[in-house]
Formats: sequence, C-alpha cells, structure tokens
Amino acid sequence: MSYLPKTDRRTTLKWLLAGIGTTPVLAACGAPDHTDQPRALLGVPKPISGVPYGADPDLMTPAITWDLTLSPEQLQLVAALTDILLPANQEVPAGSALGIPDFIDEWVSSPYEQTQDDRVELFALFDWLEGEARTAGASSFASANAALKTEILDRVAWKDRLTDETRDLGEAFDTFRNLSVSAYFASEAGSAWLGYLGNRPSMGDYAGPTQEALDHLDAQLALLGLQRPMDL
Repeated sequence: MSYLPKTDRRTTLKWLLAGIGTTPVLAACGAPDHTDQPRALLGVPKPISGVPYGADPDLMTPAITWDLTLSPEQLQLVAALTDILLPANQEVPAGSALGIPDFIDEWVSSPYEQTQDDRVELFALFDWLEGEARTAGASSFASANAALKTEILDRVAWKDRLTDETRDLGEAFDTFRNLSVSAYFASEAGSAWLGYLGNRPSMGDYAGPTQEALDHLDAQLALLGLQRPMDL
C-alpha cells in the first residue's frame, strides 16, 4: 500500500499559512534546532530545514522555504488515518484523495514553534498506532483491516476512554483531527460540499438579514439582558 495523490504544494502552503497566522517562529534564519529520533516502525523522517516566512506571508504566491520531511511509511499511515476520519461519499472524495496527508506533511515540516510542538505529539501518535497494529498481528496500521483500525483508534479518539497512559495520545489525535478537518473543508471540493459560496456581489438593494436571523439575534440578546435597536 502506498500513498499516491499529491496536492500542489502551493495549495497546501496556503492552508498552512492561514492556520499559522502570527505563530511565533523558531528562528530568524537557519534551520531550527529540532532533532528527530530514528523510528524503526515508520522509517526515519527527514530533519527540519529552511526558514519561516515571518509575520507577513504572501498567501497568494507563497514561497517554498523548507523541505517536506515525512517518511513514506508515515505518509501511508496518515493517509489511512485521514480516510477513517474523512471517508468518501457520493459527493466528495476521501481525505487522502484531496491531499490531506500532503497538508499534514507541510504542517509538521514547517519551522514554527506551534507546528514543531505538534510534530512531536503527532509522531508519538503515529508510532503508537503502528505499534498497536503490529502487536495485533497486522503488518502495518495502513494495511490493517477496518475493524482493527477502528478498535485501536477508539482507544484514543474518545475522551471517556482515555487512561493516564493514553491521555497525551488523545490530545495528539485531537490535533490531528482538527488539522485534517480544517484542511478538508478548506479544499475546493470540501467547501463546495458545505455549500460555501464565497464572496459574491449583491445585486440591487440590500435585502438585509432574514427574519430567522433576526429572531435568533433577539433570543441571544435577551439572554444577555439586551435589546436590538429597532432600525436593525
């Protein structure tokens, strides 16, 4: 099993930069001082390289200033995990087909404090998932059957099932889920499935908010002991 789809790197960089925002950078220049320990189960990821963009990145034409680092085995696991969270349906493809693993690779490879903290947590999660799958008799997590994948993942995906030993893994899974879902619905196919229309001009006189929206606003204001101006 191998991960084949590749999303245009400038697209994944746009997703990443929009997510990072004003995250502190690790260094003004040069590669950050982050050392990866060898991981026999999932290969050895490449070291972090390159420099961050700074506080004002160009989201329209982002430059590529660092290398991608996930090993092929890690990408395969990420693709499998993504497709559990975001399976295909009749209207939209699975997460791996939309390039979510490429986005995760971009995220954990970027030289920012936030993304590098996530890198440590996510790598620990990937190693644990792989180890549990092999302990159960599978050759890898990516190639395990759906029932085994679900059984393993359920141990860290539900807060009420976490133990002292798996609590950090549960937090790492939350991070992975948030990143994957955010990137999925930032994609063209994902946003279209949500029905997001984007910025469109309003022709003619502005009709104003619907009565349903005004009723909702009134109800929320009432909870705060406030009242909407009558001309709104």
